Amino acid sequence: MVAPLEGIVVLDLTRLLPGPFACQLLRNLGAEVIKVEEPEIGDYMRFVPPIVRGTSYPFLMVNRGKRSLAVDLKRPEGQTILHKLVARADVVVEQFRPGVTARLGADYETLRRINPRLVYCSFSGYGQTGPLRDLPGHDITFQAHAGILGVTADRSGKPVIPGVPIADLASGFNAALSILAALRTRDRTGRGEYIDVSIFDTAVALTLLNLAHFLASGEEPWPGETMLTGVFPFYALYETRDGRWIAVGAVEPKFWARLCELLGLSEFADRQFDRDETGDIARILAERFRARTQREWETLFLEERLPIASVRRVSEVAEDPQVQARGLLREVSVPGLGAVQVVVHPARHSESRIEDPGSAPAKGEDTDSILRTLGYSSEEIESLDRAGVIVRSRTSHEVT
Repeated sequence: MVAPLEGIVVLDLTRLLPGPFACQLLRNLGAEVIKVEEPEIGDYMRFVPPIVRGTSYPFLMVNRGKRSLAVDLKRPEGQTILHKLVARADVVVEQFRPGVTARLGADYETLRRINPRLVYCSFSGYGQTGPLRDLPGHDITFQAHAGILGVTADRSGKPVIPGVPIADLASGFNAALSILAALRTRDRTGRGEYIDVSIFDTAVALTLLNLAHFLASGEEPWPGETMLTGVFPFYALYETRDGRWIAVGAVEPKFWARLCELLGLSEFADRQFDRDETGDIARILAERFRARTQREWETLFLEERLPIASVRRVSEVAEDPQVQARGLLREVSVPGLGAVQVVVHPARHSESRIEDPGSAPAKGEDTDSILRTLGYSSEEIESLDRAGVIVRSRTSHEVT
């Protein structure tokens, strides 16, 4: 089988999580991804713990199968290298703050003159326009600004940070989707295009149900007062006898009716959408759920095929039968680490080959081979190395 993006060359100028995750998705789909790194430090993700025998496990998760070129784009010689790469590339993904790429000779207007077929994706916090275009940020600040944290709180009303960087990862999917769409457009027109992906924009898009609530009613969605944050007992979290939790998502009336029957509360079956302002229904359900352990409830609800699940710990997810059946974790051999488990591409294709590459590159590991494909001689590569324009990995496997 052929990989969907086989033959597509992606230049990954990003770092940390959102951009590298987007480029990892493209790599999984068969693209050749060249990670262009700053020589001195490289991708900051290389230093994010846990570090296992010199390798950052988080870095490994989003940089598998990529090649690394360490080059100083502040130097004219480094920009020349990039421009030669661009002439052969299909996609550039950059994650600098707006305006930085122009100083590096890596902006879209410069690169499109070299390669009019280039798909160029700028990945930034607030996008290339608007009053906040130059403001830095991270997942927590984008979630806060987009209103996600405003409806995510504990019982006291204090905002709670979700355990997953939702805005970062969702924007990675957004960027990958947008790049694929641009490649499809290029297939028809023969021309590349510029894509402006904002992490904040993506986070706002994720709030569509809360925005729908506000725009339709004029009412402010508050934590615990919307359908998806626990205002209705059929969509809520309940503590079990052993101090664990059960997530109930009995949205369909037939599921709610069956749940009420199993709990001995059939009188509530026709009160699914009652606002329950006094909390009587929720209180009684909470009492019933505290009568059994999480495992006991899980066994019962699995037999009944109800949309109710145990709140899992990460260690339990790693051993989960469904995770294993879907092959979501795959063991790969990484030089210097041995056999490790990684998260694979989260989709299955019947005809296309999806790749699950193993190790991530050391900083500059592929500098020599990439420069040779661009026509640089050994003497020229040595000269660039001595001048500090490039970095060549002295160890072929350690992710440093």
